[in-house]
Amino acid sequence: MELRHLRYFIRAAEFLHFTRAAESLNVSQPTLSIHIQQLEEELQCSLFERAGRHVRHVRLTEAGSRLLQHARTALHELELGKQDLAELRGLLCGTLRFGWTHVFTPRLMSAALPAYTAEYPGVHVIMKLRRVVEIEHEILSGAIDLGLSWIPPESDEIEYEALFSDELALAVALRHPFAGRTEVSIRELDGLSLALPTSGTNSRRLLEIPLVKENVSPKVVVEIDDIPARLLFVETIGAATIVSRRAAENRPELKCLPITGAHLGRSAGVLKPRGVRLSSAATAFVDTIKTHFQEIKSL
Repeated sequence: MELRHLRYFIRAAEFLHFTRAAESLNVSQPTLSIHIQQLEEELQCSLFERAGRHVRHVRLTEAGSRLLQHARTALHELELGKQDLAELRGLLCGTLRFGWTHVFTPRLMSAALPAYTAEYPGVHVIMKLRRVVEIEHEILSGAIDLGLSWIPPESDEIEYEALFSDELALAVALRHPFAGRTEVSIRELDGLSLALPTSGTNSRRLLEIPLVKENVSPKVVVEIDDIPARLLFVETIGAATIVSRRAAENRPELKCLPITGAHLGRSAGVLKPRGVRLSSAATAFVDTIKTHFQEIKSL
């Protein structure tokens, strides 16, 4: 069995489409098919269910699903081994892939990431700005090593470590009727026109729990997941939204108001796959993140 066979198999399992998987690997589709066939012949079992000879959409068989877990673990361990050998030469290297949500941006970009890249210049850092659900999915699929997101995660296959707590607040444009206030009660949100995250997202669900409990129904005029875009919309039309306090408080065109009468706090932290040994590059990054976030009580 060649490592190339496993790499091609994993990519095909991720795309479930041979042509797209081949394109991502920069090989022809027949080449990918041949390698998959060779792997199946060696293992003496089918790894994919094919709908027809000329149909490139496939599904994993039970054998394929089981092999996928082992293949990912094998390649992960191989990468760790390569990094361990590099460290014997006195150089921390390798690739660090992590996803993060907007709330981490100020401290991450101004302190933690510059400190990490300065101390470990041999590490290739790949950063992916993602929604919460995307971060968890990519951790489970192996697309990223770590996540910086809200906790706890939905999947039991992801473990986490808390970094800081966060408070949600009402952000209003300076010409909004509430702009002269110092705070607002949750009852006053009833019927209030708001720009909010889309339904089903982690942020929206967090808001809906106290709103439903207090029988409060704001008027959702627009749904935007991207926080900077939502805040720009609020500034432009003189509207209001509910976001992380830190996300809005440094914008001169907005007024940030605490919401009383309900608990709208949540915690953020580092997410990683449960039971998987992190690379030295990832471990060093976690240590750096903890150092630069440990003094924060709230963002």
